[in-house]
Amino acid sequence: MKMICNKFASRLISAVHMCAATVYSAINPSFCAFCKTFDLPQGSVVCFSCDKKILPIVSSVITITARTQMKVFALSAYQDPLKSLILAKTYADIAVSRQLGILLHQKIPFDYIKPDFFVPIPLHWTRYAQRGYNQTEEMARVLARNSAIPMKQLLWRLKKTEFQAGLTAELRTVNVAHAFALIQGINPALFKDKHIVLVDDLITTGSTLKEAGKLLLMLKPRAISALVVARVP
Repeated sequence: MKMICNKFASRLISAVHMCAATVYSAINPSFCAFCKTFDLPQGSVVCFSCDKKILPIVSSVITITARTQMKVFALSAYQDPLKSLILAKTYADIAVSRQLGILLHQKIPFDYIKPDFFVPIPLHWTRYAQRGYNQTEEMARVLARNSAIPMKQLLWRLKKTEFQAGLTAELRTVNVAHAFALIQGINPALFKDKHIVLVDDLITTGSTLKEAGKLLLMLKPRAISALVVARVP
């Protein structure tokens, strides 16, 4: 009986969400996240013209340890329209973060990557308080919802680091050293021999992803990869 009630409640919630989405679309017609052109095809985030500017970029590799590497998949290079969408986090545009998650889901070959878990790079609590959300967490939530692959928050940020932009490669490594820790209470058995995919918005030198990857190795996963919106060539 309890199972039937739960299924009914789930369907009811789903129906309410669908109705809400329909009403929202009628009141707020879809428009390009970058150039604001109206009347996009259903499910699109950017218009055809802006989409053509998101040119594919080859994956890169980060060396975590002498025996372990992390492949990094990016949508494109760090240039518009993606550059402007990434920077929207600085003025607390949570909607754009979710749109970036949709773009990742639409354009990244998950059948090839085969993730078992999405893990967002965490924000320090002070930045979370200022912004009101974590952009990478919102992106990961969208990915999880659209792919039925769970998102897990496995890391927390120990220290408030300087913004990586403007720092030299050496200083970036120092900046994020020991910046993260595994969240207490994690059951390592859940992640052993699994493919963990870190989610971030931008990669430059890869120092942040490398530091996070080192900690995740403690869970003995089969592989660690990373998924980012843009990469600085």
